Amino acid sequence: MPHHKTGPAYKATDYAGFLRRTAALVIDGTILFTSRFLALWGWYSLAPRSWVTVTAYGRIELLWVAFAVVYLIGCRLTTSGTPGYRIVGIRYAYMLDGRPHWTALAFRAVAALGLSCFFALNHIWIIFDPHRQAWHDKITGFYVVKRNAKPSGTVQVVRRLVNFMMLTFVVWEPLKDEDRGAPAAQHAG
Repeated sequence: MPHHKTGPAYKATDYAGFLRRTAALVIDGTILFTSRFLALWGWYSLAPRSWVTVTAYGRIELLWVAFAVVYLIGCRLTTSGTPGYRIVGIRYAYMLDGRPHWTALAFRAVAALGLSCFFALNHIWIIFDPHRQAWHDKITGFYVVKRNAKPSGTVQVVRRLVNFMMLTFVVWEPLKDEDRGAPAAQHAG
């Protein structure tokens, strides 16, 4: 039998859906690309002509990439999330009891950044998942819920191996009644 832990359960309406999470991504993308535009415009427009070189351009781009990584990881080290999450009124909720350790938040941030190369699949998965989790949420044990969502109870959470598209993931999932061996009649209600 897999190791079970207890975590918060939320109402289905508390999970942040595809449109809210997409809006948060658009806001964060707008912030990042506006900062890039302003940095390049400022450099090109205000710097002495001798500073406007291909080498300088490469350095500015490198600094912007470093800023973007710090923004995308650093802002995710709190349960409030990025400015986009704050503006659209969503936050992270840890699937396990208690407040997440900073390492769990860092793991989620790095996983989200790493899975961005599979953006469409990772993000579109939210539409089909009953808890509106993207793959980086499942892997790291987080939900994304509306800012004012309060747990409506508790649920047992279990770690499972999932094979998907020839890849194997270890994911956290709420334990379903059928996983506990409970009769279907107990699930109704």
